[in-house]
Amino acid sequence: MKELMYDLNNQTETVVQQALQDYMRGHQLTCACERCQADIIALALNGLPARYYVSLKGEILTKIEAHTLPDQAKILSSIVRAAQQVSASPSHPLEEI
Repeated sequence: MKELMYDLNNQTETVVQQALQDYMRGHQLTCACERCQADIIALALNGLPARYYVSLKGEILTKIEAHTLPDQAKILSSIVRAAQQVSASPSHPLEEI
């Protein structure tokens, strides 16, 4: 298989990571360790459509799409659900923190 010469980037991943940081400023999680944050991001991303881009033009277009009100609501909803799920059942014992 031929190796790709372009970097594929998922704008949804970037937006979800930032949205989780914003969410954590106003809400306390049972555990906010790196592992739990990664679990929340993974769960949230699984419920959202990927928006890949390769070029600067594609990045700009996907950023505009990601900042529409319906998309922001879906992203926040997905993060809240994922945070509740991870908080209820962290993938590690809480004593390990």
